[in-house]
Amino acid sequence: MGKYMLMPKLDMSMEEGQILKWMCKVGDKTKRGDIVVEVETGKVALEVDNPTADGTVLALYVDEGDDVKVNTPIMYIGEEGEVPPTKEEALGGGDKSEPKEEKKKAAPKKAKVSLDDFNGKFMLMPKLDMSMEEGQILKWMCKVGDETKRGDIVVEVETGKVALEVDNPTADGTILALYAEEGEDVKVNEPIIFIGEKGSTPPTKEEAMIITHPELADEAEDSAEDEVPSNKYDYDLAVIGAGPGGYVCAIRAAQLGAKVVIFEKEHIGGVCLNKGCIPTKAFVKNAEVLREVKHAGEMGIEVESFKTNWSKVIERKNGVVSKLTGGVSGLLKRHKVEVIMGEAVINTEHEILVGDKSYDVDNIVIACGSDSVMIPIENDNSVKVYDSEGMLNIDKLPEDLVIIGGGVIGVELAGIMNEFGVHVTIVEMLDSILAMADDDVIQVVDKELRNHGIDIITGVGASKLAGGNVVLSDGREIKADAVLMSVGRKPVKVASNINILVSERGFVEIDNKLRTSVDNIYAIGDVTGKVMLAHTASRQGIVVAEDLYGEGATVDYSRIPSCVFTIPEVAWIGLNEKQAEELGIPYKSSKMPFAGVGKALAMNDTTGFVKVITDERFDEIIGVHIVGLNASDIVAQGAIAIDLEATSEEIANITFAHPTLSEGFMEACEGISGKMIHG
Repeated sequence: MGKYMLMPKLDMSMEEGQILKWMCKVGDKTKRGDIVVEVETGKVALEVDNPTADGTVLALYVDEGDDVKVNTPIMYIGEEGEVPPTKEEALGGGDKSEPKEEKKKAAPKKAKVSLDDFNGKFMLMPKLDMSMEEGQILKWMCKVGDETKRGDIVVEVETGKVALEVDNPTADGTILALYAEEGEDVKVNEPIIFIGEKGSTPPTKEEAMIITHPELADEAEDSAEDEVPSNKYDYDLAVIGAGPGGYVCAIRAAQLGAKVVIFEKEHIGGVCLNKGCIPTKAFVKNAEVLREVKHAGEMGIEVESFKTNWSKVIERKNGVVSKLTGGVSGLLKRHKVEVIMGEAVINTEHEILVGDKSYDVDNIVIACGSDSVMIPIENDNSVKVYDSEGMLNIDKLPEDLVIIGGGVIGVELAGIMNEFGVHVTIVEMLDSILAMADDDVIQVVDKELRNHGIDIITGVGASKLAGGNVVLSDGREIKADAVLMSVGRKPVKVASNINILVSERGFVEIDNKLRTSVDNIYAIGDVTGKVMLAHTASRQGIVVAEDLYGEGATVDYSRIPSCVFTIPEVAWIGLNEKQAEELGIPYKSSKMPFAGVGKALAMNDTTGFVKVITDERFDEIIGVHIVGLNASDIVAQGAIAIDLEATSEEIANITFAHPTLSEGFMEACEGISGKMIHG
């Protein structure tokens, strides 16, 4: 289904705009960001890009010279061949952010015939690319009576202009029926083959269509009964993976009335709760306490001696993890989500296998997460190599730790290990650590890490491990008795007997509704490669649940905050100055140092700042970047401001409590218009 492009609000006072010139015509292909129309508002003419969707321009609803109110549809973008709404339908009033969809109905009643009446399984026309709606049977590679196994090539299908050989994803058995002729066009998810036991009677083509599409049954219940869910499937929704995306999706779907089962092969809570976010934050707190003790004298508290107990540190971390994972298990139980421990295999579009047990499900969500990337490196076994999980469970602290990779995980663990007395060296191939962050933020973090004794080497890689050293690509040798490999994460491969499209890097391909190439199968979290953060996965999980069983929801990846729990903390949301320049956005920026914030001074830590970036044309806040105390908490205010499209003036006019660190955000906003008091 396509989407409307609405007349945008190009400045804060704009109520309508005049279409000066169309830069496109019906039938043109367009992508997000393409210039499609020139609009006059006030006495300013602006070229406006397509913010809506990639696709084909199917309708232009207004003529050049027309005045159009803000948020009125001006264009419809969809798939080629789709029939767009008429002008009357588009302009008839109401919310036009998307064409209205028919209200979702409960699953249709079971037809008179069912698969239970036959001994076998259907193979359906697969969805071989994201836009495919039907395919042509070019050539059968099998005939009725042939024996077949999963993975055998059984048919050649043409979609678009590409011919693909398609294997049998369904079952081992005998080909009992072919439901289409060579040259025939078949819609996605219509039956093409029936596989069963030799000698069994297959469904007729009509019966096959009724079984796979029960809505085609001749006899239907009255409309009131149609609203009652059928018992066609054991579960409305199956979620594979109980991490922060999977368990949130499962609970939200259950809240909306779905019968939900969740499969987890290892630990409830996934990587985040067990091996990532939570364990590292427990360690960060230990490190903060250590730093406070070391600097207690500055606060008038004399500490003559202290010692650390690493086994107690591990014990406390494990206790935090246990409490949280137990809490998640309790939430699932409270919402009547069934939990199945074991590795789930997607056997068909509606069947999941765990061991020798089968579960029939209506919809499936893949939320199986990611693993650490371990790059191959020559090693004479003189140096122990860890991934982040291994480092979080190390039984004895090393003396010299080399961290390969200066991203989020690398710098967080560098700060933790440094506080516990480990000599740490970060080796980063790029020109700086935290390369994704704002340049001014990077400078502060780099300086602070170096000031606390962490060595940082950039622009080189590690070539081998030999003689208790890490040998760099430029020939230098760094002493190490342990190496942390922190060079990114890769998706966990989906266990599936059906074809689900993945990218070259192995991430599951999804559309803007988080659907995979199989219509009833969705994917969320790290396995999609979309902003690989726990809170992204949770948001995606809510979006899928709301889309399936609620009123619908969306996720905007440009408005997701990022946090780095170094000492000092780092957090940001939206664009930095470099990105604004690349997008051609005229911007202003203002930076409020924590040295001017009373609460920071009282807390004896004035490192860092709050930076606010605005679109100079409208004063709208488009980026917030923070380094310093409690940055991960303050960034939520920036997220709210950006999501509500607030201006810096609007934030500056809010009364913030004093003394608080949040005043840094307020004053940075004041600085955009030259009104900053303490900076």
